[in-house]
Amino acid sequence: MAQPNEKSGLDARVTQSIKATTNQEERRSKLFLLRRRPSWGMKREWVRPPDEQYKRELLEEGFISDPLLDKSMSSELATDVRELDQHLLPHFWRVNQHAEFYQNRYYQYQWAFILSAFLTTVLAAVNVFVYAKGWDDQAIVGRIQPTEVLGLLTAIISGIATAVSFLDTNQTPQKRWFRARTQSESLRSMYFLFLARSKPFDSASTRERVTVLRQRVIDVLRETPSTAAQRGAPRPKPGEPAQPVPENGVREGGTNS
Repeated sequence: MAQPNEKSGLDARVTQSIKATTNQEERRSKLFLLRRRPSWGMKREWVRPPDEQYKRELLEEGFISDPLLDKSMSSELATDVRELDQHLLPHFWRVNQHAEFYQNRYYQYQWAFILSAFLTTVLAAVNVFVYAKGWDDQAIVGRIQPTEVLGLLTAIISGIATAVSFLDTNQTPQKRWFRARTQSESLRSMYFLFLARSKPFDSASTRERVTVLRQRVIDVLRETPSTAAQRGAPRPKPGEPAQPVPENGVREGGTNS
């Protein structure tokens, strides 16, 4: 086992890593439109970066990386970190990338819809203004009048807004974002439970702990929103029948929060 002074040194370095991640989040813009500004060209699948960049990403996510460790690290901790890097972290990075991808896709659709709705309103207002001023009689090219051009642009942008709304409804990026984020955070908590040797990873055998870890990772990746709700629901006491949940989600004698 690691000595107490070794653990305290590791705890201090982990705390510094968490503080650095927190400061990075605080430096982000507080403006909604800037924080929710989508990026273009984001890939859906995660590809492992070079080692130095990968170590930085580990620190940014609050995981243990080589800069946090030194030669005094215990062999048990080194084994745990190696097993986690092999059996858990690849799945974490994959679902974490999915979460960021669908979050970005959701923001793309929201921005496109907001801008389309704004431009539709502006063009409609300009069209009414031109008509009220009597400028609709002045042809721009040939017999094409300003109101006809504005009406065509309004129809095109309205069609874009409708298409974006249709894509958002059918691709459900927000639902996929939430699911992937739930999976990644479950894997994150499992990472630290394994390091702390807490239940269900409290076995004395490393092989048994790794077997449980692999099974739990598979369970998280297979989990659906309905099974997640069932896992988070309170279990009935022994001898007490489980109370069914109505379709509206409200139990008898309680309210739906």
